[in-house]
Amino acid sequence: MDSIRQWAFGVCAAAIACGITQLILPKSSMQRMFTITCSVFFLSCLAAPVMLGPITLDIQDDYQIQMEIQERTQRLHFAVEEDYHQTATESIRKAAAQILEEMGIDYNKIYININTQGQNGISISECEIELNEKYFPQHDQIRQKLMDTLGVNVLIGYVKE
Repeated sequence: MDSIRQWAFGVCAAAIACGITQLILPKSSMQRMFTITCSVFFLSCLAAPVMLGPITLDIQDDYQIQMEIQERTQRLHFAVEEDYHQTATESIRKAAAQILEEMGIDYNKIYININTQGQNGISISECEIELNEKYFPQHDQIRQKLMDTLGVNVLIGYVKE
């Protein structure tokens, strides 16, 4: 690409130089000789790429292009899969938080464990919730409500205040 730019600059510079020089020269037989010389010089500048050989462009072969496409596709696939996992995790986390809030229970942390299944699937294996130990007497009720609503196994851990 740089060689094309240099060639175009050379052609433009030759045209400008010939034009300015023709304006400066007085009307005489010398001007006619200079006009012919400028014309030949300008034509040689135009034909230089053909006479000196083809301009080489950096063209990649099909294998390199295919490898680059595969790499970009794989990166995009991983990014979409990661976003999909985050979205699924966050929706389950919000649903669990809403259920606990409706029950009047303050939670410390909610963990969602996700497993990837094959090419395009995920499964949420379990939901782990960390609660204050004062909610231990309601353990079965809390766990059953969460399991019924979320549809996944729920593990509840308790911590002291």
